[in-house]
Amino acid sequence: MSERGSFVTEYIYCEDCRVAAQSVLLGQTKYLCSAFVHSWEGDEGKTLPIIAGKIGGLYPGEELHDMVGYIEELQPELCHDLRICVLAETGQEIFTAKAGNT
Repeated sequence: MSERGSFVTEYIYCEDCRVAAQSVLLGQTKYLCSAFVHSWEGDEGKTLPIIAGKIGGLYPGEELHDMVGYIEELQPELCHDLRICVLAETGQEIFTAKAGNT
């Protein structure tokens, strides 16, 4: 059975960290479908530096396990820590991607 969860990053103040997060956490696939949150300012296409979306898996809790992999890929590229909240069908967790960890 498919598992469907959601995730959201904290507000990403640093432009370098935003670019790094974008390269890892933005996707348009069955298992990772995400985008930047739209701004309230009304400008078409204007977004906030917050990434949110759907994360999926094939077994209960796989959304959480998959996020660990994304974080491992992301950490070496970060210059600031980044929190990511995942709400899975089975469980939830707030992860912290540590800056510069390999």
